[in-house]
Amino acid sequence: MTTVLWTLLPIALGVIASPMAVMALIGVLLSQDARRNGTSYLAGWTVAVVLSILVWYVIFDALAVGGPREPPIWVRMVHLLLALGLGAGAALTYRRARSVLTRMAQARTPDEIAAATPQLPGILKSATRFTPGRSFVVGGGIFLLNPLNISLVVAAALEVALSSTSTFQRVWLITGFVIAAAAPVAIPVIIVLTRGPRADPMLARLRTWIARNNGMLSAGLLLVVAVIQLWKALDGVLGTG
Repeated sequence: MTTVLWTLLPIALGVIASPMAVMALIGVLLSQDARRNGTSYLAGWTVAVVLSILVWYVIFDALAVGGPREPPIWVRMVHLLLALGLGAGAALTYRRARSVLTRMAQARTPDEIAAATPQLPGILKSATRFTPGRSFVVGGGIFLLNPLNISLVVAAALEVALSSTSTFQRVWLITGFVIAAAAPVAIPVIIVLTRGPRADPMLARLRTWIARNNGMLSAGLLLVVAVIQLWKALDGVLGTG
């Protein structure tokens, strides 16, 4: 189980370091009725994480990728595709982080956030204020419609399915991944719930810091996960594992 934890750690950190998620959340928390909207955003994000990792884990488990036998060749191909996708995502994140995060840093309405993240659904277009429903959609949409987040979830679900751990241990691994993925959203929401409007200056400083630094951090973590996935793909192909 320790080996699986070390493999899951950079994957979870990749989700945690998602700058778009925190930027959108800060826009929600700086809106009116920040407590209800922030809680709804957190709920949407968490539901998206839970559903996505459970769906992919069930798929891999049904395909019986684990067990004492050598994983089928297509598992190595999945590792290779993840490595290529996350590697490309790391390069793209590094190149575009500054401009995208700058737009996100200036966004305060659903319409402005949707303009900065065009993958979000049409429910946000031309919306001038947040509601709990829109906040829920933003939270879920930011996660589910980001190919990098889904790639990280696929990698995490595959690692759990391939592990030789018990069902009980797998439940804890998945639970730990969900908690880690929800933490960067939950912490600012909890601060707003406890401090109210007094949290606004801190949120503004956090937004500025993320716009300046978090893009490169996220790119670095994506690159680490890409290298791990590439090593697993090549290890299987070369037969050195």
